[in-house]
Order: sequence, then structure tokens, then C-alpha cells
Amino acid sequence: MLRGDFMEKELYIDCADEIIYENTFENGLKCFIIPKKGYVEKEVMFAVNYGSADNIFLKGDKVVEEPQGLAHFIEHKLFEQKDYNVFDEFSKYGASSNAFTNFNTTAYYFNCIDNFKENMNILFDFVSKPYFTKESVEREKDIISQEIKMYDDDPSWKVYFNLLKCLYNEHTIKNEIAGSTETIKDISEDMLYENYKNFYTYKNSAVICAGDFDRNEIYNSIQEKLKLNDNSNSKKIIRTEKVEVANSFIEQKMSIQIPMFHIGVKENLNEKNIAKKILGIKLLLDIVCGESSEFYEMLYKKRYIDKSFGYAYTCGRDYGFLTLSGYSDNSDMVGELFLDEVLKFQKKGISDNQFDIIKNKHIGRFKRGFNSLDGLISVQADFFSKGISLFDYSKELKSIDKTYIEKLISDLFFKENVALSLIVP
Repeated sequence: MLRGDFMEKELYIDCADEIIYENTFENGLKCFIIPKKGYVEKEVMFAVNYGSADNIFLKGDKVVEEPQGLAHFIEHKLFEQKDYNVFDEFSKYGASSNAFTNFNTTAYYFNCIDNFKENMNILFDFVSKPYFTKESVEREKDIISQEIKMYDDDPSWKVYFNLLKCLYNEHTIKNEIAGSTETIKDISEDMLYENYKNFYTYKNSAVICAGDFDRNEIYNSIQEKLKLNDNSNSKKIIRTEKVEVANSFIEQKMSIQIPMFHIGVKENLNEKNIAKKILGIKLLLDIVCGESSEFYEMLYKKRYIDKSFGYAYTCGRDYGFLTLSGYSDNSDMVGELFLDEVLKFQKKGISDNQFDIIKNKHIGRFKRGFNSLDGLISVQADFFSKGISLFDYSKELKSIDKTYIEKLISDLFFKENVALSLIVP
């Protein structure tokens, strides 16, 4: 359906029996609307395809390197407007608001029951009006420095970023999201304005909404209140990384009772279908080391792991890695046995029954995910930074077969792309 300056696409997500509306405005802005009939809560997010890993980028034909932590710094400062505090404005209209920065995305969002239009206008208004002064930037450095020091004392944070420093030689995701107390010293108000102008553009942004509302309210508010840069000659650098890790092992001492581990497997795939790859690796991990697997049962019986054991897959357009994590006195054995288990699957393959059980489990999980507005919007924001949507993921979930998972198992694992990060007492 044509509505003004954009084409609205109504897409049916059959794996969840839900509808999503996808739109691209003429200026390049993406809009995703997930209607939830009968829900009293409403949530809206403004997401920018710009995160902590984007401090090195191309501007025209020139490579520009900005201080680490700049994207996170902009996130903090946008909430402070010239004449008002954004959190106070949202509170006035009964909304809860927040923001986050990760490797690839900066996002601002609110949820509310009443005063939907007023809260939406606040969101689109403040993300359109950066206000940075020398005094406020210097003041913010002290606040963010305290945040960085807090993370430095967090074992779960350190074991994760220590692992990334092992896995990656050059890629900027190995750097911590907020930067360091040293790198943020170089940030100025001019840098903030320049990078806001570079990346907070229509073509680099998306609005994501979920709840029971009139879609025209959203479209009208976007057109009236969201005023971004129309274009920019800045763009992300797509990096290449060799398969070998920078280091295979790192250990750090901190105040904990039991050693904490992260085992990482660095991806080296040529798969262009990101939605299919994400789904495939999630299924793979569940088949090999999920709670119903022989591997998990064996580790648990031997007391090599406890209920803290978990696994995840993280990726962007030019990186990806798997992690196994938890507390253990035998983390080296967990890593060795995991690679042994992978070898078994490489040799014998996956049974039809194993695959069907895990695929059906993920279909059920995907469908249940539509009950959480916050979860839905966060997933779609993550997908936006990867150039995909919930609809793309649903299509792959319906059609994926075990042959693809078996190929992933054969292609993903080499001794050269595995690293272990430990935090010990």
C-alpha cells in the first residue's frame, strides 16, 4: 500500500502467525511495525546502524579513526538537551525510557501505556537535536570513567572482552564498548557533532514499534518530528580477518571463588545469507551442547560444568564468533571435549530425530518471543544492523534443513580459530 512518500509492505510471519509491516521512506529511513492487538503496553525504538566497532570508517576515500567509546558517548549525551532533561520529559507522560550501545547499534527507546503520541514525539524530537557543549562533555567524561572502572571490576565483562582480544587480530570489536579512561579523554564536542552528522542519517536509521496503535500515528510523528541528516559520505569499513586467532589463551586473576571461562570459536564462513547463518549456528549449538545433548549430560555428570553453563553466537556483517561459558575448575577439559564432540558430529552427521526436535524447539521459542514487546524490538534492532528482519529469519526457520547444519559443523571448527579466556581466583 502506498502511503505518501513510502511503500508499506504487510508481511505474514507464518512461523509465529504474526504480521510485520516493513517500510522504507524515500529518504532511506526504515520502519518496522509489529501490531499486537489487545496489548496495553506500547514500545518504540529509534535505532542507528552505528556502534562501538565503527570508530574507524571511510569518509569519502579517506580512512578516519576516532577515539574508542565515541558512539557510547553520543548515546549518553543525546539525553541532555539544552532546555530539558529527556528522562524527566518521558516521566511526565508516564513512560519508561532507556538506551544502549553495542558493537554495531546505538538505540533509544521508550515503553508506555498512555500518552503514546506525546512520548513518541519526545523520542523523535530529542534524537534529532544533539546538544553538546565543552562543559557538558568534560562533565560526562567523569561519569563514563566511573562506568568504565565499574566494568573493569566485573569478572563476567573482563572474561568476555579478554576473549575478544584473543580471537581478533585487527577487528575493532575487540575494543570495549565504552572505550577506556584514556581514549575518552580525547573526545570533544566537535567530534560528537561530526560523528552524529556522519551516522545519524535517515539511510542509516530505523524506527521499530510494537503494540496496539494506529500506524498512521507513527508515520505522522516520524514525518513531523524526526529530522536527520539526509546524506553522508561516511560509511563503514568491511574488514577481513585471517582465520587464526591472535592468541589461544589468556588468564586474569580477580576476586572470584571458582574459575570463570569463555571458550571462543572464530567464524571463517563465506555465507552471504546472514539470517540463515545465524539460525543455523544457533541450531548447531543447541544440537551439540544444549541441555538435552549427550555432551551436556556428560559434562554435568563429571561436574565439569554447572547450571551456569551457556552458549551463544554473536555476529555482524564482517565478523562472527561462538562462545561457551560458565564456571569450572576444568575449563580446558570442557574445550577439548567440545571439539571432540564436534568431530563426532562431523563423522556421523545429525540424526533426523535430533534435528526435528531442535528445529521445533526453535520454532516454539520464536513464536513465544512475540509475547515480549521489548524482546521483539531488541531482536529487530539487532537484525537491522545486519541488513535483515524478523520476516527474513522466519523464512529461514521454516525452510532450513539438517544438511545445512552438517555443513556448518564441517566448515566452522579448526584448532587455529579457538581461544580460551579464564578469570581465576
